[in-house]
Amino acid sequence: MSAQPAAEFEAANKLFEQGKFTAAAAGYETLLTNGPSAALHFNLGNARFKSGQAGKAIYHYHQALRLAPRDPDTRGNLQFTRRSLGVTVEQPLARHLLRLHTLDEWAWLAGAGLGACFLLLALGEALPAKRTAFAWLTKAFGAIAIVSAALLAAAHSERSTAGLAVVVVPEVSVRPGPLAESKAAFTLRDGTELVVLDAKDDWLQVRDSGQRAGWVKRDALRRLP
Repeated sequence: MSAQPAAEFEAANKLFEQGKFTAAAAGYETLLTNGPSAALHFNLGNARFKSGQAGKAIYHYHQALRLAPRDPDTRGNLQFTRRSLGVTVEQPLARHLLRLHTLDEWAWLAGAGLGACFLLLALGEALPAKRTAFAWLTKAFGAIAIVSAALLAAAHSERSTAGLAVVVVPEVSVRPGPLAESKAAFTLRDGTELVVLDAKDDWLQVRDSGQRAGWVKRDALRRLP
């Protein structure tokens, strides 16, 4: 972070410490134009939560976890925000495991395993007497490369097709069709996390944890990473 953004970040932190949470959030939002970071999204999530905007807080905690997936403070604050809403979100084990690393980290693991495998093959050719000793290591690193590459592909696919969103307005009506004239079937409150099923113009078709489905105006939601 360069000198000016660092100063602006500290200024926003100071506003947060003074209890000026809305102003702090505005400062953090401005800094996002310089590029996202886990710390920036984490602090912005905290400011949004303190401002009574649970949905936007959840959104930014998810963004922070995308950049720093194993950060315990972000995970803890996300769960705390959910509990404050009386909500429990069950994340499938496969999704949890795939999100323990960023895509870059999965790619690094695959590349490191493949590089070590080729290095050992080259050493085996250069040192024939050691070829047998290197064989099991070559197979081990080859397996690591294959598994990591498969997990990289799975993680990329999971992120591309996850289709998640969170409500970021106090309350929104869910309608049976993508029309404002449709009678509301039920309502969702700020912070509700949803599965996105389809999109049409300014509408998203969503499903909540109770398996209720319907259409919501797009501007009432933020898509999750």
